[in-house]
Amino acid sequence: MAPLITTPDDEDDERDHPFNAYRFAASDNAKGIVAEAVRLLLNYEERFGLKMNKRRAQDQETFDLTVDAILSDLMHHHLVEHPAGIYVTRSNRVLGARNRYRPPAYSKVFPHILDLLSKPELGYVLQDKAAPIPGASKSTAIRPGPTLLARIHDGDIALDDLDEHPHGETIILKRVKDADNYWDEGGLEQYVDTPTTERYRDELEKINQWLAAADLGYDRRGIPWPHTSFDIGDRRLRRIFTQARFTSGGRMFGGFWQQLRKDERRQGLRIGGEKAVELDYGQVGPRILYGMAGHPPAADDLYFMHGYNRHRDGIKKVMSAMIFAGERLDRFPKDTRKLFRKTDRIAEVVEAVEAKHPLIKDHFHKGLGHDAQFVESSILVDVLLDLRSKGVVALPIHDAVMVPASKVSMTEEVMLRVFNAHAHVQGSVTVEG
Repeated sequence: MAPLITTPDDEDDERDHPFNAYRFAASDNAKGIVAEAVRLLLNYEERFGLKMNKRRAQDQETFDLTVDAILSDLMHHHLVEHPAGIYVTRSNRVLGARNRYRPPAYSKVFPHILDLLSKPELGYVLQDKAAPIPGASKSTAIRPGPTLLARIHDGDIALDDLDEHPHGETIILKRVKDADNYWDEGGLEQYVDTPTTERYRDELEKINQWLAAADLGYDRRGIPWPHTSFDIGDRRLRRIFTQARFTSGGRMFGGFWQQLRKDERRQGLRIGGEKAVELDYGQVGPRILYGMAGHPPAADDLYFMHGYNRHRDGIKKVMSAMIFAGERLDRFPKDTRKLFRKTDRIAEVVEAVEAKHPLIKDHFHKGLGHDAQFVESSILVDVLLDLRSKGVVALPIHDAVMVPASKVSMTEEVMLRVFNAHAHVQGSVTVEG
C-alpha cells in the first residue's frame, strides 16, 4: 500500500507558534520584570536547596539569558493575542547539542528553568508537559502565568518594550524522515558550509535587510472577524531545505504576512502606503515538471480533466501528491476525498491525469516533488533579488509575492522572465483579486 500523502514535510511544523529563543526585554520596564524573576528564582533555589553551589559566571549568564528569552517571548505572545500556547522542547538531545541551530538561550538547564518559572508560588509560566508516550506530541506548551500577566499589566508593557537578538542560522537543512516510523517528526541535519550554502545565506540576508527597512502597514477596517494576531515587525525569513540535501525544498518561511489569511493579506496589507496585490505562479508544480522532462506544457489549463470539470481543486491536490509520491497512489491523498464524487476512484483519477499529461507521465510517482519545490524556491529568491534591485518591496508566500499595486506590471514581467530562466518553460502568473 502506498503511503498516505499529505503536505510537503518542510511545512509540517511551521503552522504552530514555536518558541522564539532570540526574544529579549528591551525597555527598562521589561528588563525590570526579567530581573525580578531571576532574583526570585535564585532565592527559590537557595531556599529549597535546589542549587548547592554558586553558578559560574558563564552559567549564570546563560541562566539569565534563558529566563529573559522565555518571559519575553511569553509577553510578546500575550500582546499579539495568540490564542494557542508556545511550543518548546525539553529534549536533552536538542538542548544539549552544540551546533549551528542551537540558540544561546538553550542549554540542559532549560527544563529546570521552565519548572521553576512554573512553580505555583512564582506563577510566571503555565506549562503543559508533553505526554511521555509513543505517538504523543513531543512538544510542551507554555502560557503566561498569573504573575507574568500582572507584571505585563502593571508595567504597561507593549510590543516596543521587546526586541530580538540577531537570529542564528537562516539556512536550515532537514533530515530525511524514517519511512518506517510513523511518529518520526523529522529533525535538523548538521552540515558543513560550502560556497553554495554561503551564497544562499548571503542572498537571504540581503532580502531580510531589505524587508526589515520596508514601509509596511496593515489596515483591519472592513476585514471580517476573527482577525489573525501578528507582529508587524516579524519579517525575518529563513530557507528550509529538505531530504538532507540543498537541492530539495528551500522554501522561505517567516514574516507576519505568511500568518495572515488570504482575505486579510489582500484587503489589509499596505506596502509603502499602497494596497498590496498578490501575484501567484499558476500551475507551478506541473509546469516545473514539464521543464524537468524537457517538454513545453500544454497551452490550456493543466488541471482541467474531461469528466472532472467540477473537481479542479481535487485534481490539483491529486497531481501534487502524484509529483511528491514515490509510489503509485492507491488511495486519495489526505483531505481530498471530499473534493470528488462518491463514485470516483483514485485509480481512475490518476489515469485521467496521466492521459492528460502523457509527456510527463513517467515523472509522476518518482518523488520529484521536493526537487520541483527547489526550482520553485530558487525562482522566488531570484524574483525578490531582482525586484530589490529595482527598489520594489516584495513579500514572498511560497509560489507568490505581494507587491505595491503600482508595481504589478513590472513584477509580472520579472516573474515570467525568472521562471523561464529556471524552469526552461513558459510560466503563468495570475494577479489575484
